[in-house]
Amino acid sequence: MTLKGRRQKLDVLLGPKYRAVVIWAPQPTAAIPAVNRNFICFEPMAGITDALNLAQPGLYRELQSIPPGQTWQESFWVRPGGF
Repeated sequence: MTLKGRRQKLDVLLGPKYRAVVIWAPQPTAAIPAVNRNFICFEPMAGITDALNLAQPGLYRELQSIPPGQTWQESFWVRPGGF
């Protein structure tokens, strides 16, 4: 994913075990002005939203699991530019 500003650029690269990502940029409201909402959040996810419930009836086939006592590891990278 790439987020571009006027001069700045932010590349976010996800490892292959990440199946989805949520990007959230809140809108300013009258109660919470823009100064408190000036951010974007990238959330790498190992499965899509509601993956556990969708996998049970066979609607989502990419659910990841690990055996008891094992570990799961993945990486993501953030590359800033133009700052």
